Amino acid sequence: MKRQIMGILLILAALQANARDLVLSQGLALAYPEPQLISHSSNTLILKYDGWVMTHRVVDPTAIYPKIDLSGLEKEYLTSIFIPDERESFPGWLRALSEEQASEYGLPSGQVIKKTVGEAQILGTYNDQRAEGYLFVFE
Repeated sequence: MKRQIMGILLILAALQANARDLVLSQGLALAYPEPQLISHSSNTLILKYDGWVMTHRVVDPTAIYPKIDLSGLEKEYLTSIFIPDERESFPGWLRALSEEQASEYGLPSGQVIKKTVGEAQILGTYNDQRAEGYLFVFE
């Protein structure tokens, strides 16, 4: 038993020593474990682990969809993907686009994570069947 506890403590110490922080903004950082590989492609940061991948990118409202500029609407639009009631005030074409994006993400109904950390609002979900999640941070 004592060896098991010591082993667990050593593993926890090793994990803590290998943790890194990805600074998202002046007031927000994401702690993440040491990846096997870090890569950067265009505007995407890719952290590769054994059996999974984490990506980070800053959303450009002019580049979410070709020929559609969502500048000034990006927060409302991205929120509406996760929270369908937010679509109600949208014009029909934007509501349809939000519904289509939610369907493409395969968002599980009613399983949205919504939190506030400091000044940041965090919105996301995880799809067990697809083994993928989406997380958006708004400041």
